Amino acid sequence: MSSYVAHVSDLLGHPGSRRSVSFDGPIDVELDLASVDGIHADMMLESASDEIVAKGTIEFDVTLRCNRCLTEWVETMKTSVLEVFGTDETPIGRDGSIDLEQTFRDEVALAVPMVPLCSPECRGLCPTCGTDLNTDPCSGHADVSTSPFGALRHLLEP
Repeated sequence: MSSYVAHVSDLLGHPGSRRSVSFDGPIDVELDLASVDGIHADMMLESASDEIVAKGTIEFDVTLRCNRCLTEWVETMKTSVLEVFGTDETPIGRDGSIDLEQTFRDEVALAVPMVPLCSPECRGLCPTCGTDLNTDPCSGHADVSTSPFGALRHLLEP
C-alpha cells in the first residue's frame, strides 16, 4: 500500500470543505542523470461536488549528474501539484481514499532537469583521455586516428 494515501470521505458531499495534509516519505524516481529518494509534500484537499481537488507543493533533494563532466551534486527543488480526483483518470477509492503517489512521482520527474549541468560554463570531459576539462586542462593528444575516415579530418578544419 502507498505511503501517500489520504482518506477524504469526510470531504465528499460537502463542497467547499477543505483540510491540509502533509506527507514525508520515500519515492523512487530514477532518471538517466538524476535520482530522488524522498519527498516532503504539503497539500490542501478541497471538496468540489463529487471531486476532490488536491493542490500544494512538493520539496525534495535530487542527486544530479552533469551531462558534460559527470560531476554529481545534490540540489533541493520544489514543484507545485494540482490534481483532481473523482474522474476516470484519477478515481476516488471505494473506501473514500485518494492515492497521491503517482501524481507525486510524475510531478517530481517533470521538475527535474532532463540535461543537468553543473554550470553553464562546464567544459566537459576530454573525448580522448577523459580528463575533466574544468579542473585540469588537457594538453592535447597526438592525432593517432585508426578510423578509416581519419584521412578526411583535414577537410573539416578551417
